[in-house]
Amino acid sequence: MEQATTRTKVPVRLGLTVICAGGFMDAYSYLLHGHVFATGQTGNIVLLCVNLAEGAWLGVLHYLVSIVAFVAGIMLSRHVLVRVHDGDSYRMQRTVALFEAVAFAAVALVPALAPDLLVNSAISFFAAISYENFRTFGTRSAYASVFCTGNLRSFGETLYDGVFRGDRHELHRSARYAALVASFCAGAVACKLLIDVIGAYTSLAISALFLLSTRFIPRPQASEA
Repeated sequence: MEQATTRTKVPVRLGLTVICAGGFMDAYSYLLHGHVFATGQTGNIVLLCVNLAEGAWLGVLHYLVSIVAFVAGIMLSRHVLVRVHDGDSYRMQRTVALFEAVAFAAVALVPALAPDLLVNSAISFFAAISYENFRTFGTRSAYASVFCTGNLRSFGETLYDGVFRGDRHELHRSARYAALVASFCAGAVACKLLIDVIGAYTSLAISALFLLSTRFIPRPQASEA
């Protein structure tokens, strides 16, 4: 009999692990590679526009490279999901987690004299792939896996509904969003502490987090059609 895939519940611990890696990524690029936040592109777009207004073409190019790397990561991820994995998000997430683990292990081996632009663009590319593929927890809750603005919005919305509208389910969701933000912060703090001890090899911790995440990626559930 034919099998139909049903909606799979995504464990919160997967989101907590991936977003912790996101906190590591941002702190890593900021502390070791020119005080740049490589995961989110809003700041890069603003600075690109400022340099464009000032006619600082080298600065425009600098920020444009990171933005293009981020978009390229999204496009490549989409291509692999559709053309290679035939829309199977479970297989795609495992592929992404293993790719990120290898990629950040490689970042640890980048020579110290390598240009910051090269490393930050690579991190932007890797962050885009993570952002595109890790985006939900539970059965219907969306989150951002590499930065916090959207998660803070969702926290505020669900907290309001939980406290002022008496919705216990939304109050429970607000606690999960708070945990996601806290996990991002924990990643950033841990990154700073590790950098003080082992420097650029801190990126190996990001690899370890993505390897850990493979344990939490749910297999799709099938039910009889």
